Amino acid sequence: MEKKKYELCLEVLRRMKKQGILDKIMLVGSWCVFLYDDYFKGENLLPALRTRDIEFLFPVPFTLHCKTDLYGLLKDLGFVLDYKGNQGYIVFEHPDLILEFLAPARGRESEKPISIERLGINAQPLRFMDALSHNPIQLFFDDVAVTLPHPADFALNKLLVAGRRTVLGKAEKDRTQAVALLNALNANGEFEMARTAYASMPKGWKNTIWQELLALGELPLAKLIDPSRPIGRKA
Repeated sequence: MEKKKYELCLEVLRRMKKQGILDKIMLVGSWCVFLYDDYFKGENLLPALRTRDIEFLFPVPFTLHCKTDLYGLLKDLGFVLDYKGNQGYIVFEHPDLILEFLAPARGRESEKPISIERLGINAQPLRFMDALSHNPIQLFFDDVAVTLPHPADFALNKLLVAGRRTVLGKAEKDRTQAVALLNALNANGEFEMARTAYASMPKGWKNTIWQELLALGELPLAKLIDPSRPIGRKA
């Protein structure tokens, strides 16, 4: 990773940690992959990080003892507040990083931004986000403890969202990361976590994951995650 990108990310995390924000949210998205390399003892099982996007998942409702102007907290680092998409989701843009704020979607595919009043921002609601927080873990980014999804939950989420991507290349990245993590879990003797997470999902989610793995030619992984399921079966 580029040194300036690493140092900027570290400073963002340190400031959010000092204000008590970081302990209440979860890091999601491809920056998790960078930290998972440490989780798997630096065996370089995962693809290199190339994205500028840092995504934070907020619980709903979000509570914080002291109201904080998040943009004011980070503005001097060179971030510019901008709005994304037709719904006006707030993002903080920097030549080296883009900070995005997400929340679990509630109801029928609502795209309306979710207000995070205590920080003066809004969050983009997305499906399947709840599953990321079932088995959170903590890893260190330098000297800062960061909460993120267990690799099993992250991998399955990537398979769920891949088929919904509209941006060219993102679906391929999702699938690549998912397969790399599932293989890493298997090599690390932790595949039972993926199997348990999969077993707790609704049938529709299971079907999506199963079909994604088959389409990728990953029959061994599919059989590991659902050993009793016949090939070609959808439910």
